[in-house]
Amino acid sequence: MNIKRQLTLKFVLQLAIAGIIVLLIAALTFYWMLQRFSEINITRDFASVGLEQMVESSKLGKNGITFAPSLLRQVKKNNGWLQSLDENGKVASAYNTPKDVPNQYGPGELVEHWMGKSAFPYQIALWIQQKDGKKFTMVYGAPKVIEPILEQLNEVEFIVSEKKLVLPDALSGKIRSAHAFVQLIDSAGVELVSYNKPDAVPSLYSVPELALRTLYGERYGYRIATSYDAETGNTWLVGEPNTVAGDSGKKKWIPEEAQVVIIGSIFLFISLLVLFVLLSLWQAHRFGAPMLHMLVWLDSIGKTVYEEPVDRRGLHRSRTSAGKWRRRYRVFADVMVSIEKLSNALKREQAMREQTESLREEWIAGVTHDLKTPLSSITGYAHLLAEPAYDWSQEEVRKFSATMLEKSAHMDMLISDLAMTYRLRSGILPPETMKVELNAWLYEALEQAAADPAYGKERIVFHAAQDDVWVQLYTPWLERVVNNLTANSLLHNPPDTVLTVSLLATEEGGGITIKFTDDGDGMDEATLNRLFERYYRGTDTASTTNGSGLGMAISKGLIEAMGGRITVKTTPGEGTTILLIWG
Repeated sequence: MNIKRQLTLKFVLQLAIAGIIVLLIAALTFYWMLQRFSEINITRDFASVGLEQMVESSKLGKNGITFAPSLLRQVKKNNGWLQSLDENGKVASAYNTPKDVPNQYGPGELVEHWMGKSAFPYQIALWIQQKDGKKFTMVYGAPKVIEPILEQLNEVEFIVSEKKLVLPDALSGKIRSAHAFVQLIDSAGVELVSYNKPDAVPSLYSVPELALRTLYGERYGYRIATSYDAETGNTWLVGEPNTVAGDSGKKKWIPEEAQVVIIGSIFLFISLLVLFVLLSLWQAHRFGAPMLHMLVWLDSIGKTVYEEPVDRRGLHRSRTSAGKWRRRYRVFADVMVSIEKLSNALKREQAMREQTESLREEWIAGVTHDLKTPLSSITGYAHLLAEPAYDWSQEEVRKFSATMLEKSAHMDMLISDLAMTYRLRSGILPPETMKVELNAWLYEALEQAAADPAYGKERIVFHAAQDDVWVQLYTPWLERVVNNLTANSLLHNPPDTVLTVSLLATEEGGGITIKFTDDGDGMDEATLNRLFERYYRGTDTASTTNGSGLGMAISKGLIEAMGGRITVKTTPGEGTTILLIWG
């Protein structure tokens, strides 16, 4: 179709442009999030992350090496210092270096400081990398915090009061100013006492957990140093937060990474929302008028006005005075033609509805005729009970009332069956089907049928299929069929008749069969040929109220409406077999 091709090209182009913009916005957001994550990592662990970026971002010029200002600010923020060494161990450039840090290192001296074997008041981190043909040796230092505290703990005397650790004022003040904490654990890893311990720090350590927290402090938020006493088996633990001192005292309800994700997601959502609002406004401007015209036309069709709406001059809005399509309507020309065809079809449907109304009146007349006999019986007994000239006994009154109730129930069943046969003749389709396991469903349906005293539980036998059988059927209709076939087998046969219901499933093709077999009297050929005819058993209310003569006709119609078929095999004196077959 022409409209399909045109609309496809237009919308594909628009969606392609919108998709490119969305990808650009997403890429920018993702890049910003990566930058923020990198800044967070640098803040938390400058020694392992920041030094690498420091070398990567450095530039070698006439005046020496220059570093990124943002990284240098981070060094100062961490109370650290930075040195760049040449191959002889001499400082080529430095930043924020204290006076007690040497300007020249011997090979062994630098290694001693780095490994922590010398009495050096700074924690050292090294990064060695080749760049632009030169070997960079970066030395990053930060004041030792937890190591001096750990040394003082082994030297000072402390008091344990009410399971709390009491330290000298100087040492406790030093611990608090560094936002550090102290723990003393026994040989089993159980905390004995602690000082200034955060809630996130555990009170029980296993051997691997303490090792992991000591080696990989960046994963747990704290850097830990330990000191083991071989005599007592106790271990001192001193920890400090990975974040800088200025931020560590602030409790953050949302982690920094989560904040970055939230901000990036909000920005992305708002950007996409603005983009799609603008795209929607453009679409409304471009296609709004033709679609509004078609909606007005469809609304008129809903009000049984089947002509295309016109403007004030009496002309169709979609066409020029010469009868040609207007520019904005050309792409929708096929749709407009389809709506016009719909209008013509609805006109025909209106004529058919009038014919259906006539058929409905004919059906009502037929129902009235079928109901006349039981209604006459009810009316006659009602007149007898209301006649003042007779003084009926209680037994006679109960007899009349029972007959009237019997006729009323028969009328209700007749009306229901007549309505169902009319609907089946009109070609109705089952309502929304449902997926059920047929073994369990048939068992429950037959159990409910066996609860009727007129049947008896011992007269119904069910044989399930070997495997689960899942089907898509409208179960209320199937339940009515099962009830009709059960009633026919047990009520119109001798009292000792047994009904056997079997579920058969074929492996190839997925077909299923529900088999109803009784050992009753069976049927002759004449009865079999007319079994599914409407009113075959008649509606004579003087004979019986057990059925309206429509049960088998209804069962056949319901099975066929659900895509199946029904067959009957019978032998006089031996019984009857009825098969419900799908597939």
